[in-house]
Amino acid sequence: MTTAPSMTRSALRRLLLKMIAAGPFDTAALAGLSEGDWSVLDLMAGQHRLQPMLHARFGDSPAVPADMRDQWRASYRYWKMMAVAARSELRKTSRILQSAGYEPIALKGAWLAEHCYEDPALRPLRDLDILVTPETVIGAFECLQANGYQPLDPIELSLTDIVRIEKHMPPLQSPTGICIELHHRMWEVEGQMDHMFPDRIEAEVRARAIVVDGVRYPCAEDMLAHLIVHAVYSHRLDCGPLVLSDIAMMLRSTPMDWARLWDRARSEDWVEGAALVLALVNRHDPDLPGLNDIVAANPVPQDLLDGAADLLLQDLETRRSAGFFATLRAGLPGTFRRRVRGHRQGDGHGADIARDLAHEGGFWGWALKRTGRTLSQWRNPEVRRQSGQLAAISRWLNREH
Repeated sequence: MTTAPSMTRSALRRLLLKMIAAGPFDTAALAGLSEGDWSVLDLMAGQHRLQPMLHARFGDSPAVPADMRDQWRASYRYWKMMAVAARSELRKTSRILQSAGYEPIALKGAWLAEHCYEDPALRPLRDLDILVTPETVIGAFECLQANGYQPLDPIELSLTDIVRIEKHMPPLQSPTGICIELHHRMWEVEGQMDHMFPDRIEAEVRARAIVVDGVRYPCAEDMLAHLIVHAVYSHRLDCGPLVLSDIAMMLRSTPMDWARLWDRARSEDWVEGAALVLALVNRHDPDLPGLNDIVAANPVPQDLLDGAADLLLQDLETRRSAGFFATLRAGLPGTFRRRVRGHRQGDGHGADIARDLAHEGGFWGWALKRTGRTLSQWRNPEVRRQSGQLAAISRWLNREH
């Protein structure tokens, strides 16, 4: 094999998406890949936590180089151990908060890994997301700190300001080494991104929560709504292709009332996001019950779908710079000014809140470092393409179509 990639990054993204899609895969498509191609594939798989899934599908395939199979096997074993630790930590953290009078609800991955995937290692958890209320989140945060949980990074704002502008508190590391994100919202405050955000649904999620083995989770319909909004409105798909298998696994294990879900999407203002994400899921697994009809009834332009598929495997090292330029392209001066100044807009549209940038050398130290990195990455045509695709997503979510 030669060391240089022989395929474009976009072509390798499409190949990797096919490798993890439901159904059979023709390994003849892997013939002739260079050493550089395999290296790029593995880099993308590592960034987006796909190596355990690739091990499950290709661990015995001679079409994959032996050293690559060894790496994927090692990743699978690591996440297998981490799944056991995360399961234990979820129960421990829930008990601590419940005993202190809080009502924590575990979000997304914690439910999916344990109750939707046959093997939890195939759904790696970088952290545990736990929802409480905005009124109680500071107390819950301090409760965990009193039990030995420590912030992972410097805290740039007062806890009161964090509650106002963020959806979760600063990440905490548990005494066992698991990262905990204590949420008080399920998605961002309106005005912080280049597009509109859906209505808040936390009160309804709490009212409909289910309890399994002593842990509270959103019901299936609320979980699907959260997966969709989190993937496209909060992250513009940089959460990666796992969201496709997350939703597919959930729909295969849990019946969904599509008419009711779509009525909710319209009334809560996330119908554009639902159309886009579900069309991508339909590409990933075209045999899911009822999904073909929903996708056909709510079409998404082909070029937007193709760009969105590319964003599922976007380079996480360049997403900040690409997002910065996407804001310029989206034509939102208020959002752009906040990004340039390091400010955030708070809930209720009050005065902007400035981050404490002392650990970055103050505002000018942060600005110079950020500007240098952004301008350097702008020379990369992949970053320019990425920013255009991000801006297209925001225009779609803003109903500019």
